[in-house]
Amino acid sequence: MPQPVTAQRTVPRAEHVGSLLRPPDLAEAVQAQVQSGEIGASLDIHGARDLRELTDEHIRRVVARQESIGLDVVTDGEFGRILFTDSFYGAVQGFELTDEKAVFHDDSGGEIAVPFAPAAARRLELTGNPLIGEVGLLSSLTDRRFKVTLPAASIGCAAETYRPDLSGDAYKDADDLAHHIARLERELIDAAVAEGASYVQLDFPLYPYLVDPHQRDRLRDQGQDPEALLTRFLAADRAVVKGLPDDVLTSLHICRGNLKSKWLYEGSLEPVAERMFGELPYGRFLLEMDDLGREDDFSILRYVPQGTDGPVVVLGLVSSKKPELEDEDELLRAIEEAGAFLPVEQLALSPQCGFASNVQGNELTEDDQWRKLELIARVADRVW
Repeated sequence: MPQPVTAQRTVPRAEHVGSLLRPPDLAEAVQAQVQSGEIGASLDIHGARDLRELTDEHIRRVVARQESIGLDVVTDGEFGRILFTDSFYGAVQGFELTDEKAVFHDDSGGEIAVPFAPAAARRLELTGNPLIGEVGLLSSLTDRRFKVTLPAASIGCAAETYRPDLSGDAYKDADDLAHHIARLERELIDAAVAEGASYVQLDFPLYPYLVDPHQRDRLRDQGQDPEALLTRFLAADRAVVKGLPDDVLTSLHICRGNLKSKWLYEGSLEPVAERMFGELPYGRFLLEMDDLGREDDFSILRYVPQGTDGPVVVLGLVSSKKPELEDEDELLRAIEEAGAFLPVEQLALSPQCGFASNVQGNELTEDDQWRKLELIARVADRVW
């Protein structure tokens, strides 16, 4: 097993969000089997022996590469999924795609419309737990801290997830569905922890949905109250991690959407930051901060509880969407600026999002990706 460049820090300072670009042969093999109908829209490759073996071999390589550059946290690259959400949607029956669309944008005005999160069409039922296999393989490959990821419980609180015409026979209202999704996710997490998971990350909570100007207008047109939705989101995201063992690290990645180098939501988290940081019991918050003009400035960090018991904020200053490598000194200056609002002891560094939230990935190369991760490790060594 390759030796890491640095010893593993007690508090992780250099990590990534979870997904990594699939090597071309793996991406091509997965897409070929999806097109052939051998595996479905949710990646279930455990029965596809050749694909499973290829996937595991690439996971071994990618874990060793992460160790060799000195990342404090490693993942399996989410290579066993088509979409990052498959750790939940691939484990549950009862969802159904609707005609609701999510529209992703880029800086040049390009757009991609894809189906939004599916709606509950009947009472949801767990049919498996993809995290179990991930934990087992990672435990056998590394002595370093690794994490497993699930979509945030609040994704189940979206107005599109509860459809009275589809969900009404199974759930009395949107809160009933949200509570059930949180319970199901907690079952998946508890089983993963029992197998040895010590770091669980929840992705894509809907707080950016509440601050995006276009979404806020849409909510008002639908007669929905953003403050009531915020309370619902917070309750779901609290419930899914409440009471976990003290030695299990939890994090929440505040994602703004990530598909083929495009984004979904924009706007400052200022309207929700005080409650989000103050009411959620996560040990770490991973923030997208690679585009401060479109997203946020560091002033929202003033709402983070300070002190040794306070959470660590992982600054997503490195873009996983663009191939250009960030300047090391500029990253150091940005961390110093953030330190004016939150002590540097409560900061860490990562890319702003995953490199491949779906099997196709973002518009950069594997070499671009690894240069960025190496940069993150170097900067973390200089700061912490």
